[in-house]
Amino acid sequence: MQTPKKDSILYPIGMVAKMFGISVATIRLYEEQGLILPQKSDGKHRYYTQGDLNRLACIRKMIEEKGLNLAGIRMVFSAVPCWQIKGCSKKDRDNCPAYMQSDDPCWIAKNKNSVCGDEDCSRCPVYNELEDFSNIKSILSKYWLS
Repeated sequence: MQTPKKDSILYPIGMVAKMFGISVATIRLYEEQGLILPQKSDGKHRYYTQGDLNRLACIRKMIEEKGLNLAGIRMVFSAVPCWQIKGCSKKDRDNCPAYMQSDDPCWIAKNKNSVCGDEDCSRCPVYNELEDFSNIKSILSKYWLS
């Protein structure tokens, strides 16, 4: 299993499902859709950090209160300019599917040839910036309007 951040508590998927009043299958669906990237043990057991719980709370809020579906949430994530957060060069951007054409966030759109192709996206500053995206306007204005 990946080494978690110091002092971070890891929650198993069953406990997380109970915390949110949703099924384990729903959490797995969020993972399949690329909305959340849990840590996995060598035995493929999923574990969630507090940051993951924050993200799940926001996902649930977007669905229940804002009426977004999973594709809509992916679109919101894709609007975050990963190339600015990571400081990518023009050459890096020109070879990056997230920059060029994707309606998916960078951690879904990336490929092996992109600058972050081999990175662990769950530890990426772009993914972690969206840990709490309840105020997405402030996140977007931070990068798009600066």
